[in-house]
Amino acid sequence: MAKIDETVMRETRYIAAVTIILSFIMESVFLIIGLWNYRVLLGNILGGTIAVVNFLLMGITVQKAVQKDEKVAATLMKLSQTLRNMMLLIAAVLAIVLPFINPVAAIIPLFFPRIAIALIPLRDRKINNGKENSNG
Repeated sequence: MAKIDETVMRETRYIAAVTIILSFIMESVFLIIGLWNYRVLLGNILGGTIAVVNFLLMGITVQKAVQKDEKVAATLMKLSQTLRNMMLLIAAVLAIVLPFINPVAAIIPLFFPRIAIALIPLRDRKINNGKENSNG
């Protein structure tokens, strides 16, 4: 197996960090509204883990796809998306079926990577402002 590119690892760490922060916020909301129990925690762990793994797998697929010709890369990306969507669907079904998992707490974290991706411009602007300030 080829080494995972540092960019893929860096962005996955970022997604994981934001997922953890948002998970704490979600847990806090459950606690504040009086609905927190161990099922919420287990659901959050399941959903958050699946979300981060899904992002990592996407990054690895992109890393492999850029080394292929355009047609093979497109096929590889489509296959990866299908398999990752199946993984998300299985996680959602497990969250609903398993009695020791809160389905809401398991499904909400699946959206955390999208929120993290939406925040990337803010992160990059902060990083770029820091570089400009240190240079100038």
